[in-house]
Amino acid sequence: MALNMVIRGASVLGATIPLVNQFQNSTPSEVIEKTRYLQITLVNMSSNQRIEVEDEWFDIGRFWSPQPLGSIPPGSSTTFFVCNGDFTMFTGVSGGIGLRVYDNDSTEPFTIDGKDWWICTFSSPYASANKCLTQWKDFGIKPLWDKMEKAHQVTDTHCGCYQKDANHMVFIWKNKDSNW
Repeated sequence: MALNMVIRGASVLGATIPLVNQFQNSTPSEVIEKTRYLQITLVNMSSNQRIEVEDEWFDIGRFWSPQPLGSIPPGSSTTFFVCNGDFTMFTGVSGGIGLRVYDNDSTEPFTIDGKDWWICTFSSPYASANKCLTQWKDFGIKPLWDKMEKAHQVTDTHCGCYQKDANHMVFIWKNKDSNW
């Protein structure tokens, strides 16, 4: 079964947005002072799967505390911040994270057609628009990062993303049968 990425208008996320909005986090004043920052929210809307952050890659920039570690259980979320590096000028933040999904009663990663990575990429460059993109794929953060052209709104079979506001990207994992 092939997963086709679908980029659509904002109305597609109609049922999902109220659920995502319950996971509100405030932005620390220290990160707002950075030249470029993004608030990244990972939402697990599945009913029977947990998500593990297992890889990270930055072209430029770094994590602000807290770094996304640990497990994201069904029906919950985690928020973290990324920003330009300390003592840098005219730079932004750009990179991605690699996640794996596990059924609650399993130690083996969830797979579809041999693919077992959920990749989430983001960018807030110094002199251009913010971007995000997500896809279920075999491993590789940078190859997906290379494909980012804008803040895509993605509503795939299991994963999606959208830009909530100027500095907030939301990445969502859901059960296959759940509507967007």
